[in-house]
Amino acid sequence: MGNPYTPPGAPVDDPSGPPRRSSLAAIGVGFATDILATLVFSTIFGVAAAALLSSGGESLEQLADMMDRAPGLQLIGLAGGLCCTALGGYVGARFANHSEYATAFAIGAASLAFGEVTMMMASVPPEWWLRLLSDALVIPFALVGGHLRMQQKMAGA
Repeated sequence: MGNPYTPPGAPVDDPSGPPRRSSLAAIGVGFATDILATLVFSTIFGVAAAALLSSGGESLEQLADMMDRAPGLQLIGLAGGLCCTALGGYVGARFANHSEYATAFAIGAASLAFGEVTMMMASVPPEWWLRLLSDALVIPFALVGGHLRMQQKMAGA
């Protein structure tokens, strides 16, 4: 009979963990998440804002004009869009499972470029201050998403 205090001889290796995926695919997944989430948010927000503003019996054109000119609504829309970008940065960083900050940065840069093209093609251009604020914050918010993934990864989840 052997020593009962001897530990078993099984190999002790760290589990391999989730796989590392292509950075390009992760950027695509994160960017698609950002665009889809922004689309869903803006639809829900637009319907809710129109419902709140339509109590006076205004036409659809008048409602659209009021929504385009209301700074409070514009800031709420910007905040929602930035949160969607942070979500996209997180999803992309989680999907890649490596180079989280670089992936999130690339997603933010893609969102910035897409936003600029969208604003240039808009029938009513946004206020200059809203465009400047959006351009200044989109990449940092994407990096917040990547940072949240890094924090989660370091915590062992």
